[in-house]
Amino acid sequence: MKIKAFSFLEIMVAIVISGVVMSTAYSVYIFVNQQYIKLNTIKADVRDYFEFSSTISRDFELAKKVVKTNDYSISMEQTDKIINYQFEHEYVLRNINFQTDTFFFSATDILINTIAEFKEEQVVDFVKMKVKDNDFSFYKNYGAIAKIEE
Repeated sequence: MKIKAFSFLEIMVAIVISGVVMSTAYSVYIFVNQQYIKLNTIKADVRDYFEFSSTISRDFELAKKVVKTNDYSISMEQTDKIINYQFEHEYVLRNINFQTDTFFFSATDILINTIAEFKEEQVVDFVKMKVKDNDFSFYKNYGAIAKIEE
């Protein structure tokens, strides 16, 4: 009586082929996973960039007065709160009441221009900076307020 079975050589060839297929599948999985992590990192950076841009634009627009506190920080006085921005080499801090937001990218080439009409404080009329190779400019028009203060 003869039993039907695979030979030893046929089993070894099947093991080698399945090993090649499994290692290829694992390599593809590792590559796709790395690309997914890179994409998520880039997506988070872009989201943070636009969040910073819209937040500081909105704060600048709603501020009654923007005051330069030093070469790397400004204070925005709104009707019900004061928002402080501090520009560091590695990050930007936004303080409002007891809450601190941190944007993890550097703001370089910072220019904080003040108005000469205001004697007591260094009132800011525009701020320019470079963030991630893009130039940001924020302007504050005080209109009649500057004339009244004279």
